[in-house]
Amino acid sequence: MKRRQLALILAGAMAVSSMAGCGSSSSSSSQQPASTEAEGTAASGGESTETEAAEVPEERVKMTICSADNTFGLSTDPDMQQAVIDMLEEKANVELEAVIPPISSYNDKLETMMAGGDVPDIFSISQAMTRLPNYVAREQVLCLDDYIAASESLSAIDSSYYDALAIDGKVYDVPYYYPRVKCLYLRKDIMEEYGINLSTQPTTEEFITEMSKLKGTGIIPFSFPKWIDNFQFFMNSFGAYAGIYKNADGVYVDGMQEEQMVDALEYLRELYTSGVMDQEFITTENATMREYVYTGKAACDIDYVSNYSNYVLQSEAAGAPSDVQPIYMLAGPDGLGGGLNESIQTAWCISADCEYPEAAMRVIEVLVTDPEMHAAFYNTGVEGIHYTIEDGVAVATEKATNSGYSIKYNYLTDSFISDFSSLPYQPDEETEKVLETQRDIVEEAMELRGDKQMIPSGISTLYDETSASITSTWKEVVSQIVLGSVSVEDGLANYKNFWDSVDGDTMLKELNGQ
Repeated sequence: MKRRQLALILAGAMAVSSMAGCGSSSSSSSQQPASTEAEGTAASGGESTETEAAEVPEERVKMTICSADNTFGLSTDPDMQQAVIDMLEEKANVELEAVIPPISSYNDKLETMMAGGDVPDIFSISQAMTRLPNYVAREQVLCLDDYIAASESLSAIDSSYYDALAIDGKVYDVPYYYPRVKCLYLRKDIMEEYGINLSTQPTTEEFITEMSKLKGTGIIPFSFPKWIDNFQFFMNSFGAYAGIYKNADGVYVDGMQEEQMVDALEYLRELYTSGVMDQEFITTENATMREYVYTGKAACDIDYVSNYSNYVLQSEAAGAPSDVQPIYMLAGPDGLGGGLNESIQTAWCISADCEYPEAAMRVIEVLVTDPEMHAAFYNTGVEGIHYTIEDGVAVATEKATNSGYSIKYNYLTDSFISDFSSLPYQPDEETEKVLETQRDIVEEAMELRGDKQMIPSGISTLYDETSASITSTWKEVVSQIVLGSVSVEDGLANYKNFWDSVDGDTMLKELNGQ
């Protein structure tokens, strides 16, 4: 579903009904707080009345919330963070005790809290495809299916975004942004100068042929980062999937040992041997890769679709202004392909022991669907504290600037909210034009994203014990093949030896319930 088709009720409150969790062992999850205004609204089917509004509890319930310090208004200053917390408390009608670990240690801090049984009532989870199944297996998070269904705004979000992290068909999280999808970005000035003719969905053969026109020019045709999992973008073109996944027949298989992986790896090797791919990619950081394209040292790279505005603005700042063309996918020999889908990596969860789950859902609903709160929490902060408004544009305060804060507008294209026009500030005209294009790119990429799967923990003990080593091994094998230290045949043989050493066939039988 596209952004403009999302029927979000941006200022609506959650409709509360008497619900029990699905699958949680916690008895406290079914306790109900006092009636809320939203309850009356849902029952009447229309706007709330004065009588219904009076039903809002006079005493706010107290809850804990945990999120990293790159939220709460993008400032680590405690007073500025508290201003965002105050706004959230007012909008959700709760009292909040916030735990705000540094982003660099957030996962470790949350894991320590979870392991010690000190689970926050509301918490954001990163690397969700890896971590959420473990928390569900430990019965530490609440099933949210019924709560989402009761919310007009949250239930309007495309169900596929919930399904991305569903476990055994049940939803335990609420995402707050589109899946992270990557495309290729190609500088248009270089395309024009060297006659590179590529559409937004060229074939694999066309990509190598056209990008080869840059050989001998001193321009890197295609800059790539050292993160091997990005190669899945090209594997999609051959119907290949790195790692264990469930195929179209509903059977778990090992993608590294399927026939189509051979074709994918041979293509990746050709990208490198043809000189299209940066010969030094194995040491290239993301920041370096982007800088190469900003400055025109490289013609093309792979990046998140939501970073389009960075390429336009940063290339201008670097003195090498150019628009960039997205390449959403490369069509393989059979017409297959898709953008690199990193899925929903960060989302909101509720503790299975949360005493007031409906109140917790009010907090999440406000964070995800209220334009003022969403912008404040994830980017701009609070007026008068983080910024002032000058001629309709937000300008950072001196205190905010000194704390390292700067105004960002990523929320305009990352979130599920379709309309931020109610905010008293807007981006400047130039930025707005760039963001409008970025919105269109994000929407198109959502339609063309490739496959991404999550395997729940607790199905196979062997998989739970060896999944990390499976991932590290296939990445090592793929890098060796691309760099030419082993052939495709020998590299896959080495992988097969590893697979046998961890009893991979038994693992698949366990995953498939055999």
